[in-house]
Amino acid sequence: MPIKKISLLFWLSCAICGTAVADTVLVKVGNGQVTEQQLEKAMSAAPFASQFPSMDEKDQAYLRGDMLMRLARSEALHQEAVALGKTETQPYRQEMSNFRTSLLAQRYLTHLREQVSVPAALESRLKGDLKSSSDALIAARASYVAQQFKDLKEKRIAELKQQARIKTYFERLNKDIKADTVLAETADYTIRYADLMPTQGSINADPQQIKDKVNEWLELLVLARAAVAEGIDVEGQMADYGHYLSAKMLLADQERQWIPDDKALLDYFRQHPNIGYIPERRQIGQLVAASKEQAEALRQRILAGESLFKLAAEYSIDPYGREHAGDMGWLQEGSGFDAIEQVLKKLPDNQVSDLIQTPKGWHLVMIVDRKPAEHKEFAAIKDRVRQALIAEKMTAYLERVMARHPLEWQIQDHI
Repeated sequence: MPIKKISLLFWLSCAICGTAVADTVLVKVGNGQVTEQQLEKAMSAAPFASQFPSMDEKDQAYLRGDMLMRLARSEALHQEAVALGKTETQPYRQEMSNFRTSLLAQRYLTHLREQVSVPAALESRLKGDLKSSSDALIAARASYVAQQFKDLKEKRIAELKQQARIKTYFERLNKDIKADTVLAETADYTIRYADLMPTQGSINADPQQIKDKVNEWLELLVLARAAVAEGIDVEGQMADYGHYLSAKMLLADQERQWIPDDKALLDYFRQHPNIGYIPERRQIGQLVAASKEQAEALRQRILAGESLFKLAAEYSIDPYGREHAGDMGWLQEGSGFDAIEQVLKKLPDNQVSDLIQTPKGWHLVMIVDRKPAEHKEFAAIKDRVRQALIAEKMTAYLERVMARHPLEWQIQDHI
């Protein structure tokens, strides 16, 4: 089923069914699944989340469907990684362990901060002194809490370190250090040189930087232990990160196979020289009117000397354009509606266009500035070549993975 149809069905499904059930399964993926709760979490974290409520239903439906498909692919990649044993490797286990420690430490610090509050007497005094400025009152509270938290944090870490019976061996940094050289110990944990500098070329590492890393990691360890003692649970976040990490490691292995060296990139560039073409980029001003009559009236006002941007802030029916006073930023040639692109090709800078009709309304556009198209050599766009090669390989690879872990849609078809 095409993604646009899936997305529309999903939107209609949600609209018709009313309030969603958080654990509703939207799609089964091999032995796994994607739930509505996962989708909502991903949507709220997406870059477009703040703009989502102002979009029309079709755009919202498409974005939901696209996100759902991304989650389904991610789940399939995770299952592929598990099948290939990626989650049983030492690098995976070490990264998961490190992430757990960091996450527990972060959660404990949040817990610690929640214990800090402004005393009633101080709150009363601040309100009296700053009653004419709510912003100043908020800033004063925040400053007090920040300082108290800093002091509490330092005191608590010192207590936890003492309880952990930490021993450090920084003098060993001045000797012939090896990967298994122990630099610090706690009651139940050992930090070796390789834990901090696992890659080659670490012999020349600055001893002070190593000391700082050891001390930083010791802080994280004691905070993580305190979090466990407090009963702080991070298993949900760990499961999410485990899925992400397994897919990331799987794809990293594939990329190394596709691109073993720069020669593979250079060969691909020679086979696809158009990758070096950088299209013209234009800084665009735009006003979108609801009717032809309104658009023509606004165009005449612009020709008479009024600012397109000022009028866009007042009259444009495009939510983004109205919010940004018609400034659409830098847009690449070919990124807009066909009808608009045809006009932009011939439009002189700083001149308002004739009326342009699209499904969004009646447009008036202006090119404020432009960067001409150009052709770049391989060395200047190596990363771009890499991305293009990976994108090409990825399409076929994902098809194979999805075939091994097929999708079974659970979205009810209401059409």
